[in-house]
Amino acid sequence: MAIAMASRLTGFSRWALAAPLMLCLSLMALPASASTDEAKAFVETVSEKAIAIISDKTADKAKRESDFRALLAENADMDRIAAFALGQYLRTPTDAQREQYRELVETFIVKVYVTRLTDYNDEKLSIFGARERGENQAIVQSEIRFTNGREPVSVDWWLIKKDGGYKIFDVNVVGVWLAQEQRSAFTSVIRNNGGNFDALLAHLSTQIGKAEAGELPDVASAN
Repeated sequence: MAIAMASRLTGFSRWALAAPLMLCLSLMALPASASTDEAKAFVETVSEKAIAIISDKTADKAKRESDFRALLAENADMDRIAAFALGQYLRTPTDAQREQYRELVETFIVKVYVTRLTDYNDEKLSIFGARERGENQAIVQSEIRFTNGREPVSVDWWLIKKDGGYKIFDVNVVGVWLAQEQRSAFTSVIRNNGGNFDALLAHLSTQIGKAEAGELPDVASAN
């Protein structure tokens, strides 16, 4: 377990050093030949698995959270997401704080979104387009269609090429990029507490506790 934690910390620490340069390069990259068909196929597969996990009413919440965590670990670039969400405070935490933060962010995402999506029942995600974004990125456009007749919800997926395939970096739901929303909330917590990184760790723990109690925490809240 210690080796696994060290591996996650090492990956995240590398991002703490390289993220500013990587983000600049991603904005400067010219369009290339990334396969939009491959990107669409990736989103279709991941979304089908996610919907199956959330819709499985035979599984208890702990099982759905465990399966959702495994899905994230396999298909999302969690080190990049965690680093991005810190914004200008990327290099603020100590190694110990960074390790704790990385663990809390993953748990936060799992518990908050499993709680928020509990009422989903066998919804269908339809993909209707994709475009390249720079050399190693793609945006896939889709929408969730509900079985109860409610209006469809638009969902865009920001994908990053990594390890010979795609990884999820961010998801846009009805016009809001979730990782960017979390970055705004996380940096506000740190800033409002005089740069104290422990305040963010406490904030994440509070939000996780709310989700465990069945409440629906506001991911954009800095309180």
